[in-house]
Amino acid sequence: MVSTPAGHAEVAVNCPKPNCGSSNIQLMSLYWSSLAPGASGKKDVAPPDEAAPSLRGPVLLIVAGVLGIAAGAVLLGVVALVVGGLWGWFAKQLGEDATRRRTEWENKRVCLACSEQWRP
Repeated sequence: MVSTPAGHAEVAVNCPKPNCGSSNIQLMSLYWSSLAPGASGKKDVAPPDEAAPSLRGPVLLIVAGVLGIAAGAVLLGVVALVVGGLWGWFAKQLGEDATRRRTEWENKRVCLACSEQWRP
């Protein structure tokens, strides 16, 4: 059985590593939180960085571009709009990637018998 947070269903799972097959499986997030703060190896199973970039910079650049166009600096305003839009798009992609990595880590399983890690 997989150890899960309270309120979640338990699923029968065995370790996929050949010659192990243990049913002593735990979610990576629970395994990580159960380790002592100074435990060796805690850093190896830590959650990925949550680098959620701010969209403040791109939005301010887009606003500056609109104001530049309104003030008569059309070329500079258009450049600011394009750069702000691209910056915002890349920031959004980085945020989505961070969320995906975190979700994958939270769904990862670890065998407590042999330390094998996998995603179902």
